[in-house]
Amino acid sequence: MENKNKNKIIIMLLWVLEGAFVGTGAILPGISGGALLVAFGMYRPIIETLSHPIKGLKTHLKMFIFFFAGVGLGFVGLSKVTSLLLSMNEAVVTAVFVGFILGTVPELWRDAGERGRTKGSYIALAVSFLALLGLLIFLKTTSDVKLEANTWGFIFCGILWGLSFIVPGLSSSSLLLFFGLYEPMLEGISSLSFAVIIPMGLSMVASVLLLSRVMEIAFKKCYSILTHSVLGFVLATTVMIIPPFNTGFVDALIYTICIAAGAAVSFFFSLLCERMKVRAESINGQDEDNSENDIGDFEGATELSSSECEGNDRGESVNMAEEPSEDGGEPRGE
Repeated sequence: MENKNKNKIIIMLLWVLEGAFVGTGAILPGISGGALLVAFGMYRPIIETLSHPIKGLKTHLKMFIFFFAGVGLGFVGLSKVTSLLLSMNEAVVTAVFVGFILGTVPELWRDAGERGRTKGSYIALAVSFLALLGLLIFLKTTSDVKLEANTWGFIFCGILWGLSFIVPGLSSSSLLLFFGLYEPMLEGISSLSFAVIIPMGLSMVASVLLLSRVMEIAFKKCYSILTHSVLGFVLATTVMIIPPFNTGFVDALIYTICIAAGAAVSFFFSLLCERMKVRAESINGQDEDNSENDIGDFEGATELSSSECEGNDRGESVNMAEEPSEDGGEPRGE
């Protein structure tokens, strides 16, 4: 019982930590919130819940509570820290997050092939990778198009954020930098400005709800092709945010160390999450089996007690029937 409670607490903390990674990473330019959701295994549960709220919440409610608490912590609580770190050395912070994403690629590859791979799966992987890479290169090399930071601008921010969560690999931050809305949005979030948070939040929720059902149906009908496409999106985004290595040997060495460290942390973190979840499920299964055994033992003992009582009653009846009369005559009968 004590181990079970301990495992539950650890899993809850892992959910919060995963959420904090997603919330913090989604703020960084070039990093897709959807890609991070995929990386930490939250994308499918969220899509399924948005498509079928009652069924999804019944299954995933506890996980969502702790995960989105972590997202809030990373998105709002750490936005100032993230902004400060980015102002100090954006390349190093981005390199760490590149490592975080790369560390989850083995798990993404395994999950994509869960139902087998076909020629179409590999084609989808290549096409999605090249298509998004081309789009991101185009946006990076095209002259900036500035939008005004007003209510309509922040509604546009929310729509892009919703798209980035539904379409893994699509980085809303990169697009917002392109349109000149990234810094005003980040300042509004860090200062808890309702003029920024309300229009952005409402439009983000609307875009997520509208597209989630489409993605859920697509996963059911084309699982292998879609999951490999998602992996291609994630890889394309990761390639585009790798810091430049032509700024000197020392910088290149620092970026390499940061990427390797981030990948190692992410890889072992995903392994830890998986093992803890499997262990918790195993303990829960053992507890259910023990409960069933206890119920079975109780029912068996009850039946045995009832049989003994019936046997005793019959024995007493026979003894009474065979007991001789006081006058020494024949045994009394009924």
